[in-house]
Amino acid sequence: MKVIPVTGFSGSGKTTFIRALIPLLSRSGPVGTVKHTGHHDMQVPKGKDTTVMFEAGARVVAGIDQGKTLVTMKGTSLTDALDILSVQGISFAIMEGYKGSTLPKIIIGDLEAEGCVLRNPAPEDVIPVLGRFPDYISLGEVLRDLAAGDRPGGKPSTLVTATIPLPAGLQEDSLELPALIRSMEALPGVTRVRAAIRRGALFGGTDELIVAVAAESGEEASSALQLALLLCPENGESRGTSPR
Repeated sequence: MKVIPVTGFSGSGKTTFIRALIPLLSRSGPVGTVKHTGHHDMQVPKGKDTTVMFEAGARVVAGIDQGKTLVTMKGTSLTDALDILSVQGISFAIMEGYKGSTLPKIIIGDLEAEGCVLRNPAPEDVIPVLGRFPDYISLGEVLRDLAAGDRPGGKPSTLVTATIPLPAGLQEDSLELPALIRSMEALPGVTRVRAAIRRGALFGGTDELIVAVAAESGEEASSALQLALLLCPENGESRGTSPR
């Protein structure tokens, strides 16, 4: 998922620009947005059932009508918001706001900020430079990609996932990800492996290796994850595995 921050002072025209950019990006894939409202709180409707449940302590509340789903969550983690977009199959996530971020960004107006890729561009000027914006990948996205390899009528697989912390600033080439995947897939009983580097440090989190394994048994899948741990540079304890 490509992440495209758009920032500027209040009233500079960020929302107008994003509204024009969305249909252009939609020609190449689904678009999602994340808006940072740093100077005021977003209001939830008073007295509604979902608000009552949220105020009672529910961490996440979802309301579904005939045309949409509205989700309210506690917490302000950017990576949590990006995870939701990523697992939904979003190709382009536009972030509005986040003036203090060091991410490569589009600046609307005369704000001086780090990481300016374009300043006051026309929406169509963004398309040729999409490669200059960072990618974000979630565990859910990797797992969805792995599950998509199941053949109709085939033997059910055991799916196991793990996130393995990586040293800060690790270069992707040093991990030799394709070779790691081939080594895991060569193990007995392992049918498919998907792995990706999540550059969470760019978004306020940590860098991690995300691994998802499909195997004939949980034991064989776990053996593949152990190999990933052994082959990771300066590997640490994984954040946990989850068989399915």
